Amino acid sequence: MPTIAINLKFLLPPFLLVLVRVSGLTLSAPIFSSPGIPRHVKVGFVSVISLMITPIVFPLIPMQLTLGTVVAAVVGELIIGLVLGLGVSLVFLGARATGVIVGQQAGLSLGQVLNPMLNENSSIIDQLFYLVTLMVFLAVGGHRTLVATLLDTFHAIPPASFKFNASLPTVIETLITSAFQLAIRMSAPTLIALFMATLTMGFVSRTIPQLNILSVGFAVRVFVALTAAAVAMPFSFDLINGEFIKTFDLLREVFGLD
Repeated sequence: MPTIAINLKFLLPPFLLVLVRVSGLTLSAPIFSSPGIPRHVKVGFVSVISLMITPIVFPLIPMQLTLGTVVAAVVGELIIGLVLGLGVSLVFLGARATGVIVGQQAGLSLGQVLNPMLNENSSIIDQLFYLVTLMVFLAVGGHRTLVATLLDTFHAIPPASFKFNASLPTVIETLITSAFQLAIRMSAPTLIALFMATLTMGFVSRTIPQLNILSVGFAVRVFVALTAAAVAMPFSFDLINGEFIKTFDLLREVFGLD
């Protein structure tokens, strides 16, 4: 019994530090943070991953830890996990912003339904772009790359060794900017098609004043938006994949993994 107690005394702090970093990723990363995944599954996933990592990083953790050091280490571990998950989540945010922009312009945002994956209301076109991004993420192995990046951080930044990088806010700002740029680039074909449709309906209403353009305009805009989105969707694969590659490169660079 005393031997077990001594082992727990030395093993518990490293395990908790690893647990905090993995938990930060689970709280912010896509798929892992989905409300559709039961909490006990998330807890089991985090616990198993942490138990597997702890023996590997145990020799790298300083043995002399004070209360202040532990608090600072917990904050640092949480920052690493949250930044990794947030960086990838911003790509999904850009995809959802695409759906919001297109939905507003096409009038599809008037009909919103519950999205069980996000536990909130969103339009159909919003969910469409989100699911397409999710399929690209899984198809290119983004979930495996995310976990591999997390594991690499334990070698580059052992638990209780995190030091704030001055370039971290800049990287986050770059990722946010890239997410909005992705939204604009993905929505551009549909917005151009809607603009041309609106311009055409304007000429038609001038040419044929008897035609009630308001009665047919909504249906035309919805049809044009869905058609343009369907035509442009296959070309979005490389765009979304490139955004994921750029995001992982920036995250690996800021944490010194390259």
